[in-house]
Amino acid sequence: MRFPLPQLSNEAKIPPGVFLSTLQFIQDGNPDTLPGGLVNFRKRQKASEVIMDIKRWQTQTFNLQLLPPVYQFIEDSLNQFNDLRAASDMFWELSLEREPREREDEKMARLLQESGFL
Repeated sequence: MRFPLPQLSNEAKIPPGVFLSTLQFIQDGNPDTLPGGLVNFRKRQKASEVIMDIKRWQTQTFNLQLLPPVYQFIEDSLNQFNDLRAASDMFWELSLEREPREREDEKMARLLQESGFL
């Protein structure tokens, strides 16, 4: 469940992905222009509001406490990768296994359907 960002308390920390998803939703879900070739300023205003929220949340301090077991786990996990390029490739492959890339024909069909042509 998503809550409007301004309603969250100062104690709540919003993951960056929420902001990015919201910006992507605004970008994909609203036309750049309105009938008559007018600029869709409401789309720009919505994006601006999200960016202002990001700036507001970035100015808040985080009262994080070091948890030694968690810190040690992260250190041990990262230290097992001597070759950063190989680790990056491995995680990329895992990512593709879990969420395969969309084929071009599937992407075109999806875009046409979303736009109302199909």
